[in-house]
Amino acid sequence: MTTGAERTLLRLSILAAIALAACGDSGPSSLTGSSDIPSREFAGQELGFGSTGELAGEDFDCAQVEAVRARFSSPGHVDHDEVGLYVYFGGLGEGPKRLRIWWDYENDPSRFRDFRFPAEVTEIEEVYEHRYPDLRGPTEMLVRVELIRDGLTGNCARNRRVLVAPPEESPAPTAPTTPTTTSTASVGPGIASVDNYDFFYSEGVRFTVFTSLTIDGVAVDPSGSGTLKVNLWDDTGTTLLGSRSVAVTAGPQQIALGFSVPPGSYLMDIDGTTVPSVGVSYNGSSFPYQIPGVIALTDTTFGFGGFGWYYFLYDWQVTW
Repeated sequence: MTTGAERTLLRLSILAAIALAACGDSGPSSLTGSSDIPSREFAGQELGFGSTGELAGEDFDCAQVEAVRARFSSPGHVDHDEVGLYVYFGGLGEGPKRLRIWWDYENDPSRFRDFRFPAEVTEIEEVYEHRYPDLRGPTEMLVRVELIRDGLTGNCARNRRVLVAPPEESPAPTAPTTPTTTSTASVGPGIASVDNYDFFYSEGVRFTVFTSLTIDGVAVDPSGSGTLKVNLWDDTGTTLLGSRSVAVTAGPQQIALGFSVPPGSYLMDIDGTTVPSVGVSYNGSSFPYQIPGVIALTDTTFGFGGFGWYYFLYDWQVTW
């Protein structure tokens, strides 16, 4: 039996991404390939450099934050010049808060990125990626993450040295390659079909994928501001395959997900959402919604498609 302090973990891990972090403020962003971003897939990847295990405490106080352990473990890895940072803070009180991340704290302490979160958020779980360009050889970098609450700096930080190196050069192709083509389309009822609001966030949509694809995003209609958390589960709803938390305001809006999904059956819900309620349809839904041979939204998790009920997640944007 673990203690409450052990259940609320601060975990740091190092994974992959592109580009030096520029000084300034922003929130977690969708995948672009050149900024500090939450990652899509990292569970099970091996560490390319550095040692595993629990981090030694440095500049670490974190008053009023429970369970001050961090582990350099899955999800996350360091791969040549790419680094990914997995951050988890639980047991936070309400109030202004942000994360500040330095990718080269020792040599350039004035360059960092700030990621702000709504005052009502009491749990932070994100992955940010970064790539170090122009490395001439193996180089040790000091990565630092700091939780800033109520404007107070310096009281809750973690440092970690990581070894990065230039990527290995790929051999020149011996023959021309065929360009990869992709398609993008929308599936599911439109956001305009919302006719009510509900807060039973464990309900959602069942779907089947016939060819590997990416769920780029969905439309939602929250009734107020807060954090909207989208969860991807296996078809039994017992194994969590991915999640994304997004700060939202009231009204219809598109949110980015970036879930890479192989063929199989799944369900998606918004359990863990903190807004008062989110738009649903109690009349007029008609399953299945599908792109033949690609994906089919087959039913709801409660009320069943025959009742005309549809929960929370509209206008799915998919790429395959």
